[in-house]
Amino acid sequence: MRTGSLRCGLVRWTSVVFLAACAAGTPRPPGAGDAPEIGRDAARDYAIWLGGAQVGTAHEVERWSASGVVVQRTEAMRFLRGDVPVAITTAIEITADLALAPSRVTWTERAREVRRGEAVRGAAGWTVTDDAGVRRLPAAAVPAELAPYLVRRDGRFAGQVFLPARGFVAGTGRIEPVAPRRLIARLAFPADPAAAPAPPAATGAAATAEATIDLGDDAMPVRVVDGEGVIATRITAAEAAIPFAPVDLIAATAIPLTGAATGAAARRLVLDGDLAIPPVPGQRSWPIPDGAELELSARLRGGLPLGAPGPDRTRDIISLVARVHGRIAPDLAALPASARAAAAATTGDCTTFALAYAALAGDRGIPTRVVTGFRVDGDRLVRHRWAVSWTGGAWIAVDAAFGAVPAGGDLVGLAVHAADDVGLVAGEAALTHVRAAAWK
Repeated sequence: MRTGSLRCGLVRWTSVVFLAACAAGTPRPPGAGDAPEIGRDAARDYAIWLGGAQVGTAHEVERWSASGVVVQRTEAMRFLRGDVPVAITTAIEITADLALAPSRVTWTERAREVRRGEAVRGAAGWTVTDDAGVRRLPAAAVPAELAPYLVRRDGRFAGQVFLPARGFVAGTGRIEPVAPRRLIARLAFPADPAAAPAPPAATGAAATAEATIDLGDDAMPVRVVDGEGVIATRITAAEAAIPFAPVDLIAATAIPLTGAATGAAARRLVLDGDLAIPPVPGQRSWPIPDGAELELSARLRGGLPLGAPGPDRTRDIISLVARVHGRIAPDLAALPASARAAAAATTGDCTTFALAYAALAGDRGIPTRVVTGFRVDGDRLVRHRWAVSWTGGAWIAVDAAFGAVPAGGDLVGLAVHAADDVGLVAGEAALTHVRAAAWK
């Protein structure tokens, strides 16, 4: 039975967290002519927490030889999405030489299905192969999981990184000390040049994820807190083996909604946070001290820049929404698919619905963007994704998960982006800026 209560809790992958979490220590100035040293084998375990409850563990091993180092990281996540249990195991292996120049990275994700990817570095840069196809990354980019070793050697890190567990998305990372035994890590994702303009902070500038790291006596992290409230703490191998009760990820990432909504077609919502709200259809916003006020209504056209005039595609859009809504069964145990896989998906969450619709609309020449934000769900805001499409004369909001055209009145858009991994990661960064919400 299809239900109107499909709720989308976006999985918070820990790769961004552990770009920061694995940073270490005291600078060691390299001497002139120093030969790279062979490091010592080591292993570390972490517990991963969200909302005060454990959601997973991570185990990392570094093995050294005369030819270099192999870093293996395995993350085992276990949680609920609503009342649906989800288990994901992600393994990343990095091969690098003694100078910590990486040459090969593999990624494997085991959930309901098994997904794999590989990046190999050659003279022309990195060649990435996964279910999204074959593409290139700059030769200077390093996997995020290698950043800690570079920091351990150099005292800090600044440069291009990529996230194997997030479709090998590339960004710019910086890790630097701010106090004794404390580091700040920032990961910036490039702005989407095709994003609909809004205030510059919303779409024109890079999205940034940030984390704070506390170091132990061994100059390795003992506690990491990211901007979304994900906390990683170092534990023993014995502690890592202790079972834990899964937490509902949707509830843990929801924003409580205080006050009472009016019965009017247009509703007012006040958000607390460092926000720049994009002018997507279905909402109108204006800044207030410490946040933003929004009017929500499906009748609002927003303020996105006009597309090229053309024949009215509204009927085509309605037909595509009905097609996606009828083909995909809501299933919160199914992880969000890649843009390519979503086009043929038969089960999934709101991200799968949005990506599937965007893929079909793009194939038919309908300009479409994906929106990341929240959906009003009773007395809370839950994470959600939908789309906006250009009819030939106006932008309209499209929520294929609920079969809504035009959508709006219960949607709060925080980021407009492409239907690809870079866009999805950047959109998720925008979610972290909302601290509280209330009806006005």
